[in-house]
Amino acid sequence: MLCRAGNRTVDSLLLQETEFHLGRPYSLSADTVDGSFLIADGYLGRMLRFARDGRYLRAYGRPGEGPGEFRGLGRGFILNDSVVVGRDNHRNLITRFSREGEHLGSTRYEGFKDGWAAVAGDVALLPAIDLESHKMVSLWDWRRDEMLGKVIDLPIPYRRSLRGLDVYFGVLAGSSIVAWADTMLVGTVAENELYLATWEDRMLDTLHLPRARRRGVPDDVQERIDDPSNQVSFKDRMEMLSTLEGLYRMPDGSTVAVHHDGIVDGEPPMVEFLADVYVTVLSPDRRTACVDGAVRFANQLRTQITAARDTLFLLDRTLTAVGDTVKSWIRVYEIDTSGCDWLPVR
Repeated sequence: MLCRAGNRTVDSLLLQETEFHLGRPYSLSADTVDGSFLIADGYLGRMLRFARDGRYLRAYGRPGEGPGEFRGLGRGFILNDSVVVGRDNHRNLITRFSREGEHLGSTRYEGFKDGWAAVAGDVALLPAIDLESHKMVSLWDWRRDEMLGKVIDLPIPYRRSLRGLDVYFGVLAGSSIVAWADTMLVGTVAENELYLATWEDRMLDTLHLPRARRRGVPDDVQERIDDPSNQVSFKDRMEMLSTLEGLYRMPDGSTVAVHHDGIVDGEPPMVEFLADVYVTVLSPDRRTACVDGAVRFANQLRTQITAARDTLFLLDRTLTAVGDTVKSWIRVYEIDTSGCDWLPVR
């Protein structure tokens, strides 16, 4: 038996969208202090907090260019028990709020392309590709509000794309990070590999996650997407590979990787991006993996997903019967690897 992670739904809660209706959710985070959820919405230009029972609690930020405002809200995340962070990708700002919604300040960072950040003690590791140094992770001491430097070389396919048509880089750049006291594991959106490195930027290992159900990534994906003859359609470009949508630490030291097999519904510019979602659990010693547990959900609109402790959370938006309104659900899944055939990681 392969990985059953994500197969068992243990709860579903309907979000009470009485004050704000989600327009374009960009990230979902679970707050382990009280079980609430933080959703960054690019259309609203706000981060919204919902209680564990679905009640709306409060908003962080608003559209604009002043203090505590967002011109281009990216993903949000939680630093500790009390600090909420949103990234303004248009202005390269990290903006902090108290748990109650008070603006605490903003910090400028270099680089672009959003992704899933990691927090380890007083340091946050931010996906932020710097085109001058070709580094893709920035270290930020959030207590002292000091940028500590950039680490992890941008992989060769992305550099090659930058020198060419730039379609592969432009559409599929970005990364996800998990971190420990002195090491980090970094994965990019459009590669099979995960990179294990120290905080001092010394590469320790390259891990190739096995696959069973998901598409994976063809060896020549960058060349095919950047094909100068333009023989590859937009739909084929988006559906030819699995994309890494998040890495998450588990309490036992294992790592959860979430992949999407994208589905393009419609034609540009009227496109909805759907996905088949798969979960892989990498063992604490990183030698074996329980791969490709399929996550079942409505899959009617773009989804967001996160994990905390031994639980997976998925934002599942569904159309009503007449199709003119949307309901937003948080689906809760147990990450279960019992009975799994653990495959070797090379």
